[in-house]
Amino acid sequence: MKISIALCTYNGSKYLTEQLESLKNQTVKADEIIVCDDRSTDNTVEILEQYKDILNIKIFINEFNLGTTKNFEKAISLCRGEIIFLCDQDDIWESNKIEKMSKVFADDKIGITLCNGKVIDEKSQQIKNYTLWNCFGIDKIYKKNFSVDLLINKKIFTGMAMAFRADMRKYILPISKNSVHDEWISFISAYKSKVYFFNDELVKYRNYREQQIGIIYIKSLYEKLKFIKKYKVADIEQEANKIEDFIIRLRQLNADNIFIKKLKIKLNFVKCRATKSKFRFFILLWYFVIGKYHLHTNGNHKTFIKDIFAKG
Repeated sequence: MKISIALCTYNGSKYLTEQLESLKNQTVKADEIIVCDDRSTDNTVEILEQYKDILNIKIFINEFNLGTTKNFEKAISLCRGEIIFLCDQDDIWESNKIEKMSKVFADDKIGITLCNGKVIDEKSQQIKNYTLWNCFGIDKIYKKNFSVDLLINKKIFTGMAMAFRADMRKYILPISKNSVHDEWISFISAYKSKVYFFNDELVKYRNYREQQIGIIYIKSLYEKLKFIKKYKVADIEQEANKIEDFIIRLRQLNADNIFIKKLKIKLNFVKCRATKSKFRFFILLWYFVIGKYHLHTNGNHKTFIKDIFAKG
């Protein structure tokens, strides 16, 4: 099977060399690395050029800034391999990642796989004993009894730890502008195919303040409060729009009505959370007391707190 890596970059010079070195050191090399650069203003492209021939990198520079989700959509669409690995500019791959993860696709039913990984800081040191699966709560229950239903309320897939069949693109693309790329890809792929969980820690996920998407709940209390302060009702409305987009896509794929009904129930609750009523606090408190947050959110009390302080 031919292997493609979809790597998106934007002003990533600080950590990019470490990532590219880890790709160079793979025991099984990718057949191609598709890089879509979102108009970097630092020397990211110059670094990529240094590795272009070594790693068979094909560089595409966007005419205008696409943002993370649409940039990955572009990179994925340009891949020519049968298996696609997603790659961020600031992480590090263990040398056997491609070798181990690509083998699981010998099973034709598997459409997507997810590995575990260490969580590291700016200096590439592991943060306490954190792993991706610690942070996202992927335990034995998920591995043994995984159902796509779990993804309705919980995001457990991170792009840099994923690989999926290129055949999934006919279901995945285009990616909703209201969703993060890895959440969309994993949700649709998990519905259409079998998921394989790889317990081995095959990546080092870098968590730091400047990154666009990070594991917010392993940051300091100050960082968490800053995050809550920025949270808006518009963010909840976007979540509702994302679920509506999931429903539309699944209908196009002739999805099971029972599953779509579950998504509609989730959608109705998210819309209730976005209420701008002057009685907003009491409405949300009532939903919390009767267990709505417990049923329909992953964070439960954390999500409730964010909603209470969300700016209209």
